[in-house]
Amino acid sequence: MNEARPANFAYLLTGLLVTLLAGPLINEITDQSAGLIVQITFSATLIVGVWSFIDSRTWFRVGLTLAALEFAFTVTNTVWPAPFLHLFSLAIALAFCGLSLILALRNVMRGSRMDANRMTGAICVYMLLGITLGLLNLFVYHLIPGSFSGLPPAVDSEQSLNVIYYTFVTMTTLGYGDISPVGPLARALAYMAAITGQFYIAILVGMMVGVYLSERRSTPP
Repeated sequence: MNEARPANFAYLLTGLLVTLLAGPLINEITDQSAGLIVQITFSATLIVGVWSFIDSRTWFRVGLTLAALEFAFTVTNTVWPAPFLHLFSLAIALAFCGLSLILALRNVMRGSRMDANRMTGAICVYMLLGITLGLLNLFVYHLIPGSFSGLPPAVDSEQSLNVIYYTFVTMTTLGYGDISPVGPLARALAYMAAITGQFYIAILVGMMVGVYLSERRSTPP
């Protein structure tokens, strides 16, 4: 646990892609709600994230504890649905995603070489940023009714997919307009997501170009 695993971000990227695509694909193929599958997939992704790139023993234990708690609350809320259990699950998922985002960003930013694993990590950071902001939007949606317009009535898991979609669309400044922020806090999160998403891409491209030029200068002709 003292040394980072090689190609460690590939596992996390796979888990994040499965989490974001499993629900929509199942809904398209079966026309049925994939709520439980999406929640379990997300919990499994948390555990994969802990195993794959957190190389500190202390943070590994913290992350594993958060992942286990999120899984327990998810299963409990599925068997005995209750609003406070869903909010607890969201809070734990938000804490874990925030922790993973910080640690992944630290791993991506350090180092002097731009390899495939570092590029994969940069993609993971962007996806974790979107999911983290999406969880914040979910809190606003549940705690301040009427903060968003265009969200159709749906079960919690399906609404989570709608909010995550809205968050990534906002981060990329596409602005389809099907879902819009109405409340003051929702609007604040919207422009913060747009600013953060655009600045991250600009900083990432600048970092990649800088590392590439540095490697070219240091490589003998």
